[in-house]
Amino acid sequence: MRNPLISPILAILKDNPCGISEFDMLKKLKVQLPELNELADDANLQLFRQHFFIMNALYQLQASLWQEESIMLSISALHIKLLLTEQVHLSESTELNDSVDAKLAAYYLDWTEYEKTDEEEVSRLLNSFYRGIDLKGDREAALKTLQIAEPSPSKTAIKQHYRKLAQQHHPDRGGDKETFIGLRQAYEYLIF
Repeated sequence: MRNPLISPILAILKDNPCGISEFDMLKKLKVQLPELNELADDANLQLFRQHFFIMNALYQLQASLWQEESIMLSISALHIKLLLTEQVHLSESTELNDSVDAKLAAYYLDWTEYEKTDEEEVSRLLNSFYRGIDLKGDREAALKTLQIAEPSPSKTAIKQHYRKLAQQHHPDRGGDKETFIGLRQAYEYLIF
């Protein structure tokens, strides 16, 4: 099935010769195609479907541009850009990148992945992601950073400790930027 976003995406890429992020592309597409805001009632499922729809179009476009025009489309969430063949630089990691790109392309070109992913599956994927970044030892380090001795503090206690230390170490009050960022990281880790 040819993705209806291909033409609008190609126009966006033409207007952004230096490339564009997926986020900015989505914002532009939502203005052109308001129906992208009606793909699901659940916000997380909505975002998944928008992302999938865009990536499916990008990988379809990537394949057709390369086969028909020898133009490469570089795809990542942070930077999507058309590359003419003289702009393509081969690196030592080309085989690894090709392997990763091939797996991503296969996933996003399989429309059944879109159809089978419901609200529950998106929630499971998000929870799996969050558990994956929950590294052992981080909790203890975060508690130590915020000077909390209690092993299971309440969210209120975490906020109080954070606010107290943030006031002391805020760069606008002469504090150290790195210390302040460390405090914020510890707070975000514990409050989540």
